[in-house]
Amino acid sequence: MPITWPYFGSMTYVSEILAREIGRKDIMCPKTPNKRTFEIGARHSPEFVCTPFKITLGTFIEMLDEGADEIVTGGCHSWCRFGYYWPVQKLILEDLGYDFKFIPLDYLKPSNFLKTLKDDVSVGCSLWQVLKAFRVAWIKGRFIDLIDELHYRYRAIELEKGISDKIALKSFRMVVDAENLREVRKLKKRIPELFENNVEVDKTANPLKIVICGELYVVFEQTLNLDIHRRLNDMGIIVKNSVTVSSYLDAGHKANPFITMHYEKARKAAKPYLENRCGGETLENIGDIILYKKKGWDGVVHLYPFSCMPEIITRSFIPQISRDHNIPVISFVLDEHTGETGFQTRIEAFVDLLERRKEKNLI
Repeated sequence: MPITWPYFGSMTYVSEILAREIGRKDIMCPKTPNKRTFEIGARHSPEFVCTPFKITLGTFIEMLDEGADEIVTGGCHSWCRFGYYWPVQKLILEDLGYDFKFIPLDYLKPSNFLKTLKDDVSVGCSLWQVLKAFRVAWIKGRFIDLIDELHYRYRAIELEKGISDKIALKSFRMVVDAENLREVRKLKKRIPELFENNVEVDKTANPLKIVICGELYVVFEQTLNLDIHRRLNDMGIIVKNSVTVSSYLDAGHKANPFITMHYEKARKAAKPYLENRCGGETLENIGDIILYKKKGWDGVVHLYPFSCMPEIITRSFIPQISRDHNIPVISFVLDEHTGETGFQTRIEAFVDLLERRKEKNLI
């Protein structure tokens, strides 16, 4: 029974790692979404539902058509409409005549999450084996984040265009294919060395640095965000994601009393503006704008899907935060109808503004 899951940018590798660790051999890794994926998902979705709902539904349809018959996805009593994704998608797919097994993982309830992995996803694993597999996945997830960070830094200042992409792809496969944690831990040194030794950079460059925050799926999914990381890198700008999946799933770091998770720092920084959670990554994004200004970053790009209520709330706070902390922030609302020309024009105008600010500060 081939198994698949939603495509989620580089975090798709973490899902593959976990599936392998719990003994699945019949893995069908989801394809990168494209225009057809958008069209299929939008055709069968409610008109005003979140854009990630449409893309993931389109991915499920494509993978079921290719032979998958088990779908694993996140599912929980969420702070926003994400909690409704899987039951509504399940009904739509059943109405379309697909015969499959839908397996929601309630990541907000660790005991339920592990039990579902053991009973419904794994191949005869005990609860202890599932826990060990999850540990491997969250540790490898740290290296997926590391590769993204290095990739978006080196690609901005590389002299031979395309070499950073090749090194990043090679590094991702190294993480996925590492057979034990001893090999994985060696990657902490090896991956940075791969970039340093193979990517020739412009040592005279003084690039701008932009943080990308927003709704988690849009930040990671390059098809939906129109590959904004590459667009900015091609303009010679270093970028970094403020939110990561592993920061929420890294149970090892979360359980360590001597480590304060980044999202906890962001929530604390957001308190003067918003004290309580209201869905999605609203608190974290508000806090990240403040934190990255203190770290010396030049600007912030805020991304969210059309009709995403939590990020609409974030956007309402952004003008005040931008004034209070003297940091430029631009927001993009994205869906299947977003035009590339207007998108690129706004990015270029924002970058021009940042460059003028930087030149003014240097004079």
